[in-house]
Amino acid sequence: MTIASCRAPAVRWLGCVVIFALMATTAGARVVKVRLNNLEIGIDDETGSIVSLNSPYTGELLEASPEAAGLLDVAYPVESFTSMRLASRFSKATITQPSSDEVHIEWARLGASRQNLPIPSGAVIAQVTIRAAADGKSVIFSCHIENETGASVRQELFPDLWGLKPFAGAQATRLRLAREVVHPFEGPVPPVDTIAEDSNTVGEYYEQFGWKEHTAGFGYYNANSLRWLDYGGFDGGLSIFQKKWGSTDWPDVLTHRTEHDPNSLRIAWEHKQEIAHGQSWDSGEFWITPHAGAWAKGIEVYRDYVNQVNPPSKLPASVRDGIGFQTIWMIQAGEVDPQKAAFRFSDLPRVAEDARRYGIHEIVPWGWCWYFTLPLEIRSELGTEKEFLEAVQRSREIGVNIAPFISVTIEPNRDAERYSTTPGTENWTYDPELIPMFRPYYTRFLTGASVDTNNKAWQQDVIAALRSWIDKGLTSFTWDVFTLGRLGSQGGDPSLLTTIDTARGGERPGLLTTIDTVRKLARAKNSESTFAGESVTHLEFDSQALDYTWNWVDYEDAAPITTVLRSPRLNCNVESSPTLAKKCFADNLFLNVMPRKLDQPNGTALISEKPALAAALSTVSKLRQEFLPYFVSGTLIGDSVLARPLDAFVRGYQLKDKLLVIILNNQDQPKVLRLPSDLSLWLPKATRYEVKYYNADGKLMATKLVNHSHWEGTTGKLDPGELALFEIQSK
Repeated sequence: MTIASCRAPAVRWLGCVVIFALMATTAGARVVKVRLNNLEIGIDDETGSIVSLNSPYTGELLEASPEAAGLLDVAYPVESFTSMRLASRFSKATITQPSSDEVHIEWARLGASRQNLPIPSGAVIAQVTIRAAADGKSVIFSCHIENETGASVRQELFPDLWGLKPFAGAQATRLRLAREVVHPFEGPVPPVDTIAEDSNTVGEYYEQFGWKEHTAGFGYYNANSLRWLDYGGFDGGLSIFQKKWGSTDWPDVLTHRTEHDPNSLRIAWEHKQEIAHGQSWDSGEFWITPHAGAWAKGIEVYRDYVNQVNPPSKLPASVRDGIGFQTIWMIQAGEVDPQKAAFRFSDLPRVAEDARRYGIHEIVPWGWCWYFTLPLEIRSELGTEKEFLEAVQRSREIGVNIAPFISVTIEPNRDAERYSTTPGTENWTYDPELIPMFRPYYTRFLTGASVDTNNKAWQQDVIAALRSWIDKGLTSFTWDVFTLGRLGSQGGDPSLLTTIDTARGGERPGLLTTIDTVRKLARAKNSESTFAGESVTHLEFDSQALDYTWNWVDYEDAAPITTVLRSPRLNCNVESSPTLAKKCFADNLFLNVMPRKLDQPNGTALISEKPALAAALSTVSKLRQEFLPYFVSGTLIGDSVLARPLDAFVRGYQLKDKLLVIILNNQDQPKVLRLPSDLSLWLPKATRYEVKYYNADGKLMATKLVNHSHWEGTTGKLDPGELALFEIQSK
């Protein structure tokens, strides 16, 4: 039967609890109310668009009129109007209930945005299925489109949710992406012709107005680097993810606000597949989970899914247990004078001894070899091959692993024919004595052709080159530009990744199989060998090969990634800031420590030459070892441990029946901090909880018992940059 024929006020179903009701609005439109698990969905009976969403954790979080509601929207450029769109809001829908926990919305013909203009004959047919998930928490949305017209569909927006409200307040309602927190309702929607009050900032103009784009892919560089987001506040929200792990059609996320209704937000997932005549498209499943608490509660369903399709790999102990690694820039690429080297091969044990003193057990040397060439040839300005290998071995005996940086995805033009590519002009020339220091227009000594990493000849050469070093005792490597295809042509910018076609067909990408071979060879020599790389494709693939990342990133709030993926550990570049080092520690990020001498590049100084940073590293290294099980076996819940926002840096970890809460006073004055938390969200139900308070040295300062789950902990007076910790256990 159709839901539209159900005239009773409510029909209650057993199992997932589904309520259907047809309700009249003041404008005469009729709304189908559907409750699946903990989400009540209002569907416009005429168009099939979503006009309301409600959950017990959030209350009403979406409300839209039928003419300004969405669910499905596609680009349909035709001769009569290049901007033509087909969308649910222009269409006549049929809504049916094939079973008690499933709803179908069908459009025999998606309607056009300009109904007075001619369009090709035939129809674009679509169906959206909404069903309750077996987990009892989530609702699954999926879409199928068939194109029976003579024109192509060029873009698909699904799900396309109009009318999301700032239900947690304009300041506290957050859009939580993989490595960014967005406050979508913060501030007004600026008029097109108005300059912002800040004289250094211009207003938004036509081409940027209203829309915000959060692009997907490009590895750790993009904020939207998982197929997941959360919309909500500290009391509750909505978590949404696409269940399509390992495919390469990552959707971008678009948001939009209007001037006439600035308290309404549109969120759409943008798919860029062309649907030509006679072709069809499927969205995959989008899981929507209403939840209590902040984002870390909502991400649990996604994390369980990822653990099923991508079981955590075993990390080498130095990566699993350590606080980070140190990068040294041994010599500049264009330098020819050995006296200008910051470090020579014979210096590596000295650097290792210095690093180990502060809890660092991995060093990544840059400039040790000539880049953009196979096989790997050492820089003779730094010493001999024998001196290099002896230094690697001596450093290992000290307790520090050496994982040199290699760059082979760009090759000299003389090898273009061998690797089936065309000569390139990517310019990676840099030197402190050049003006400008990077990519000067007048010289190019580091140029070449981007290689498709699926090329068999290149893969064979890479394996041969690395095998020769592994046989000599060098078993760890750090990979420049870990790309499952080829870089774009505009200067070799990693954000211009273009081809990863082998992954589209379900075949394992060639670079992953190549590195599988390399890692097997390395582990046969050294079971604790490491492999790191610059993440530029997608973490879904990087997690299969990398132990940690080496990206050009400073601190990023990437807690959602860390709570979902055990590997790779995400790097955070730290030059000298002790506060930054402590934030990275609290977030379980892998510090890339790269101190520098005055007016010199990063990685030219020892850690001991930066006393404040050195002291901070000693502190966090000791704390990590003291509370290690939380970091390696627990679950990072980030600031979700809080029941409301706090003017401090707070991170939580859950481990079975215990919580670890790390507090950093990141303000510029001493503060006593009060931490509100609902322990029932994270710990087993208990009649009382034991709370231990530790200072920055890990010394136990106080123990108390509390007999309720709504806990508010109070720190001592914390100086700027000072840490403190609470450990809470159900009793």
